[in-house]
Amino acid sequence: MKKLIFLFSLALVLNLFTSCKKDDIKGDATVTVSAGIVNSPTTITSTASNQTSSLDFTSGYVWIREIVFDGDMKDGTSVSKTVERFSKIDFTTGVANPSLDDVIIPMGEYNSINLGVELRDEDNQPAIIMEGTYTRMDGSTAPIRFEFNSGEVFEAESEGASVQIDQIAISKITFDPAIWFSVISSERLDDANVDGSGVIVISETTNSDIFDDVATRLDVSTQVVF
Repeated sequence: MKKLIFLFSLALVLNLFTSCKKDDIKGDATVTVSAGIVNSPTTITSTASNQTSSLDFTSGYVWIREIVFDGDMKDGTSVSKTVERFSKIDFTTGVANPSLDDVIIPMGEYNSINLGVELRDEDNQPAIIMEGTYTRMDGSTAPIRFEFNSGEVFEAESEGASVQIDQIAISKITFDPAIWFSVISSERLDDANVDGSGVIVISETTNSDIFDDVATRLDVSTQVVF
């Protein structure tokens, strides 16, 4: 299992949406987890001509197994909460089933925060599926499905700046397949194998050469946003 760490200076955007900014506020806050994809059509370039193709992922899910929140508060309190639950988060709605809204932490000012989200990898069921449409250079189209099956850990870390958490903090894992597939040419996708239903499947076992190049870029564009 590989750990993918997204730092502020690299790929992490961390914003806290809070109800107020009072230093003396007391009580509990709830951290909820959602997910989505950047689903704008992506232009794929050719290595041999001026022609282009396009890729548009519009649906799918991410299946997680564990959420870990660790934080150090300004008053010296260390906070650690773990929720172990198999939950699918639909990319279209952002809704987790079952829900992931029970990471309960103290409200207040935190000097540091670490949020880890581990993907499911207990069997051959993909932890991430993204589905959409590929338009070839000749204008013909085909359904495309990207399948990723590995127990990755997406980890967000705050560095150097204190953050105030009050009542509700919503964290969203955002995947950007446009950046993942930017290393793949139109020719490679045009020539990709299709299954019996005409679907281009990109996985460890199907079109694996494309999968290998795409999978190495998961840590380039994936963000965890509070």
